[in-house]
Amino acid sequence: MKIYMVAKDSLEAQGIRWIVQSHLTGIQLTIWDDLIELSKALGRDKPDFLILDMDKWSLDDETLKDTLQTNKIRWLGISSERVFQVAYRGLRLHAEDILFRPFSPTDLIKQIQQLRFQIRNEQQQSPNRKMEKPESVVGIDYVDFFLAEHTHPKPVIMSAFLTPHGHTLPLVHDTLQGYHFTGKHRFFAVSEFIFGIHETEESILLMEEYRTFLTHWKDQMEEPLALVINTSTEKGTIKDVYQHTKQLTEQVFFEGYDIILAENEWSGWLDMDPLLTPLEQRQWIEMLEKRDTKAIREWVEHEFFTYRKPYPSPSMVRIRLTSVLAQIRRYMKAYKRQEAEWETAYHHIFQHIIQKPVIYQIVSELLTFTTQLLESGHDEGQEGRGTLVEKVKALIESNYWDAQWNLAACADVLRINKSTLSRRFATESGQSFRDTLHQVRIREAKRLLHESDLPLDEISRLTGYSHQTYFNAKFKQLEGCTPLAFRSGI
Repeated sequence: MKIYMVAKDSLEAQGIRWIVQSHLTGIQLTIWDDLIELSKALGRDKPDFLILDMDKWSLDDETLKDTLQTNKIRWLGISSERVFQVAYRGLRLHAEDILFRPFSPTDLIKQIQQLRFQIRNEQQQSPNRKMEKPESVVGIDYVDFFLAEHTHPKPVIMSAFLTPHGHTLPLVHDTLQGYHFTGKHRFFAVSEFIFGIHETEESILLMEEYRTFLTHWKDQMEEPLALVINTSTEKGTIKDVYQHTKQLTEQVFFEGYDIILAENEWSGWLDMDPLLTPLEQRQWIEMLEKRDTKAIREWVEHEFFTYRKPYPSPSMVRIRLTSVLAQIRRYMKAYKRQEAEWETAYHHIFQHIIQKPVIYQIVSELLTFTTQLLESGHDEGQEGRGTLVEKVKALIESNYWDAQWNLAACADVLRINKSTLSRRFATESGQSFRDTLHQVRIREAKRLLHESDLPLDEISRLTGYSHQTYFNAKFKQLEGCTPLAFRSGI
């Protein structure tokens, strides 16, 4: 890919060159000192992309404008002036975007990657394009994954790349195409993920390259990425290997993103009955009738956050979640909680259960919806029932798990000034709101440490701590030992 650039000065030019060359391969970047030299160069040759310092471009300079329009050159503007005239010129002359200083290197890299993907697509669709076959796994194409029953004479390893948002897949594909992997390989795109196939026996080397790639991706992109590697060495058709790999990708539902899942065996899904039993239905009716958000949270956490391999089928888990939602729906009808806002929220949660790619996200939103629904039913009478301390403690019990919930949120529910609430609660209870909140959170952390084998980072998240380091510090402050020591009984 050929890029021409006119930067603000030599220092900026060197910085942009380093960013591009250290993160992308196959880029030929030429730097011009000013617009006059650039215009002459554009008269001789047409680059794929132009990076232009718009602050050097005077309003009465029509030469460059005519060249951009005539040759249909894609370009990116850079400017230090966030004014209408700059934005209007970029819009009128069809700039891909305008980056205002100081801009993020990630934004620049994304622009080039997206453009390279567009150019590759246009070349592939061009009727005059010469078909050039890159060095790839010989004899393997889409038909082998879906229709044919072909085997490959040499060992292959298949991988799959998944993001929570489908629109990011073209960027994943483009990044993979520009990344260096040893050996013969090829990447394919389907609607759910990008998958690659490598003709290699060096599985350890390939794993190391994939770890490096994932680190590179996380450094450059904000989008989560999961990598699934099928390391099975069993002989079979390419179609069998693909189906096996596709099954492995479904484990992201339980494992989440920013992770590498390497598997060489597939034991299948664990059998489970997705529907609530009559006893469980009765339990849910009682919890909802009592508005016992604490009991609901404990039930849901125990039910959906304790899965271990072999996992149940994600589709069965989704059905079980809809069975829970059906009990909440029954409560809404019984108590006539079918206002437009709650109907919208209910259907929003239903869509999340069906579509969200990770169970943790689904369950967290389901709990938030249920808690808000139950609390809203008695907000109007909140002022008249119980002491202030009792009401605050009840709200803490219902919301301790939410890392964003705090004194201000509690004061909003009680319709009390935040400072007044803090002063009255400390006076009447003998301790501060913050200390009480931490005590409840650490109490629940102790229960999870004792009753489950969840990892510490998950327990910290479930008890309202965004960072495990802070969770460890608060736990040791209140209990005199670390969470790990408490679980071990030391």
